[in-house]
Amino acid sequence: MNKKKIFCKTLLHGKQWRHDAILSLDPAGLITGIEDGSEQDAHDCIAGIVVPGMPNAHSHAFQRAIAGHTGPGGMHQDSFWSWREAMYRCANRISPDQFAAVATGVFVDMLKAGYTSCAEFHYVHHQADGSIFPSLAEMSEQLIKAASDSGIAMTLLPVLYCSAGLGEVGVAEQQRRFANTADQYLRLLEGCQKSVSHKSLFTLGIAPHSLRAVPGEILHEVLQAWPDQHCPVHIHIAEQPAEVASCLEHLGARPVEWLLENFPVDKRWCLVHATHLSDREVGLATASGATAGLCPTTEADLGDGVFRTADWLKAGGRIAVGSDSNVRISIAEELRLLEYNERLGSGQRNVLTDPELTCGSYLYQHASKGGGIALGQPVGVLDIGYRADLLVLNDAHELLTGRQPDVAMDSWIFAGDQAMIKSVWVAGRCVIRHGRHSQEESIRAASANAISELNAP
Repeated sequence: MNKKKIFCKTLLHGKQWRHDAILSLDPAGLITGIEDGSEQDAHDCIAGIVVPGMPNAHSHAFQRAIAGHTGPGGMHQDSFWSWREAMYRCANRISPDQFAAVATGVFVDMLKAGYTSCAEFHYVHHQADGSIFPSLAEMSEQLIKAASDSGIAMTLLPVLYCSAGLGEVGVAEQQRRFANTADQYLRLLEGCQKSVSHKSLFTLGIAPHSLRAVPGEILHEVLQAWPDQHCPVHIHIAEQPAEVASCLEHLGARPVEWLLENFPVDKRWCLVHATHLSDREVGLATASGATAGLCPTTEADLGDGVFRTADWLKAGGRIAVGSDSNVRISIAEELRLLEYNERLGSGQRNVLTDPELTCGSYLYQHASKGGGIALGQPVGVLDIGYRADLLVLNDAHELLTGRQPDVAMDSWIFAGDQAMIKSVWVAGRCVIRHGRHSQEESIRAASANAISELNAP
């Protein structure tokens, strides 16, 4: 079979910009060669600025149904913990069909924003009364279908959830759809593995929800029992000051400190949020090789706090970004907020950068590479052996015309959004063309109907 060839007028190859380059792909969409060439030598031609599609390191797709619908009226004092009650109400109403419809719409929105793969941190496993579906993996299979229908690649992260809090036995009533024993969870993973085993765009990982929801002995049991000792491991950690205080009370240590002292954390781990870190924790966590999974729009929406991005990167840490609650789905906004938080704290501009790259390019390349590692997929970089997941900026846009690629990246990150995105490709296949998905109308209608039903009184 002849290899597919894609001509790129301007391409970010590794860390360098190339012009008039041709990507050669194998049948799975992996890059097997990059060479100079012309449009006549290729099957497809891309005229814009081509960068690796961004991996989305953290998502709860179903939470899109409550975006903008969780603000109390009047002078009521709100917080992460009161928002969580609104989330529980949605989680306990949503049906499998609604779950799939909302997720498919979210995945299309991710593709339109330039996310080409997604780590779906999935914890709504059971029926509304907490009883088990005939298939333990029923809700996971809905996510797999949603991702397949949209065309996005996925790292499926079934969540382990065992307790309502540190020192507590069992879950609260509103968490009953989430809960599994260690044995049930391992059987859930087995069911998910069967569903994704022959799908090249899917990877399976392990997701202990948090230290408050998974006792240490159960996490040890699951990690030791699961045969794939190289799969991604994602965990919520140090998101809220109350979590830090609870860990100090019950475990005698701060969350990240305790995790690193009790588990072999390495580069397959993604520490989601990690908002509240001591100096010691920054040093220990960056040295472990773990990725910080940052979700600035959701962290801002929930009042979580500000991650120490500059300190983390200075210590050699790796970052990735995610859309989390999907209150906003925008790569540019996530990266912009990371930089703007540092500017507001320091009184300086262009804080997250280095001498060789503009701020926007530096942030994008860090997050895309870190995201690929966090997802356990060959993505986030355009080079031989990586998948041809491509985000194409429209170099004819008024704010991009005539600008050098690095400057165009800054223009997108700090002055634009998805209107600057021309097309998006997954494994060498165009899934967003001129800002539209081929099945967008029907997917959008089904998603809107499901969200309307879920938000009805």
